[in-house]
Amino acid sequence: MPELLFTLLIKFLPSHYHIIDSFRNDDDFLAVLLLMGSFVFLALTVISILLGLLFVATIILLISAGIISTSVIVGLQQRSVTKGFKTLFLSSAIVGSTIVSVIFCIFLNAVYDWHSNNMAILIGIGLGIVLGIGLGLLAFKAMTGLVRFLTNKYRK
Repeated sequence: MPELLFTLLIKFLPSHYHIIDSFRNDDDFLAVLLLMGSFVFLALTVISILLGLLFVATIILLISAGIISTSVIVGLQQRSVTKGFKTLFLSSAIVGSTIVSVIFCIFLNAVYDWHSNNMAILIGIGLGIVLGIGLGLLAFKAMTGLVRFLTNKYRK
């Protein structure tokens, strides 16, 4: 009797349930899995190349602007690595925020028509310098806090 029941189950179940049939298509699953893995690998490769190019472009921009060499000279002249890094953060933040502020003020001037474009540029430069000093000091304090935290954590 159990043999008859087993024979009937084997004979009739595959025609009604498609779950058992899916195990026969392992080749399709492996091909899709291989394609998905290769696409993920390709996407991660492209993202890492773009991040590397962005890093190199940032370093080239900082070198061409003289920010890195100025920071090194200040650090050597003051005999303090901390003052060199502070100069690096302040200079980078001032230049970056000035560019963003000038673009923002020109855009606002085009939308609201406050003053002439020259006045909008001067307002953007002043705003960028003030915001850059604040942002640079904030970034420097955050970096020193992070360095202090990491040295205390890994010193033990």
